[in-house]
Amino acid sequence: MNYRPLLVAGTILISLLWGCSKQPAHNAWISSDSIIIEPGVSVGPLHSGMTMKQMVAKLGEPDQKQDGIFVYKNLGFVVQSDKGDIVHMVFCSGPGVGLSNYYTKPFTGHTKEGVGIGASRAEVVQAYGNPTNTESYGSKSQGETIRYDSLGVIFSLRDDKVCAIIVSFKS
Repeated sequence: MNYRPLLVAGTILISLLWGCSKQPAHNAWISSDSIIIEPGVSVGPLHSGMTMKQMVAKLGEPDQKQDGIFVYKNLGFVVQSDKGDIVHMVFCSGPGVGLSNYYTKPFTGHTKEGVGIGASRAEVVQAYGNPTNTESYGSKSQGETIRYDSLGVIFSLRDDKVCAIIVSFKS
């Protein structure tokens, strides 16, 4: 039996389906497990001075975007641009944070010092020293922010554990 016509037809069908289907965002296969944060400098492949276009080239199209805010649901973070088109801030979220409904997975990366979502307040202070500023919101279960202005990082805590890491890139 001659399989050549079937092979040609199958190849054409696959090409048509592949060409007409929406390609998944690059970030569909990326995990935040391996993302290392260097406060004020980088969050994995994102770095200070990077344009939003360069970011999309690295991570793929975001799941949502509006007014300079790009949501990467599978990575557990939101990227915000400055008034130009430069990556300005990355908001890495853990489970239970107000923005967690934007994510399909929480952020699972960590700083180069090993501080990630779920780290204790004591671990943050041990890694970075005394913060520039702290703000509490009622009890520890309601929340606290620990700011390190010179580093460009804020740790948001709930129940004495990191629930979000906000990295601001130096301009």
